[in-house]
Amino acid sequence: MSHFKSNQNSFFTISRTAEIIGIKSHVLRFWEKKFSSINPKKSLSGRRFYSSNDIEILLNIKKLLYEDGFTIKGAISIIDKNKQQNLENVDNAINMKLNKSINLIQQGLNLIKKNID
Repeated sequence: MSHFKSNQNSFFTISRTAEIIGIKSHVLRFWEKKFSSINPKKSLSGRRFYSSNDIEILLNIKKLLYEDGFTIKGAISIIDKNKQQNLENVDNAINMKLNKSINLIQQGLNLIKKNID
């Protein structure tokens, strides 16, 4: 898989994105209909602009379809499973930080109570 490097705030036209991915523009439009995780921004005139994150997802889709031999349905399943795992990982990280913060606050309150008494 290609390692795409870009500024996270970069956006690319459909023709530039197709060039980066190594596929035709009509394939991008087709994938956009099949994969809910591809969400290019659209201008008022309807021009598509793909983010760096969209390109990373597209590169992964291309790998799943062209290199790993998955069907569209299989690739959708893999992408959705990865998305769910990423959400769970974020939730777990947030919960761990919240628990750590709560513990620190409780320790601080206990110290305050000891100093007041």
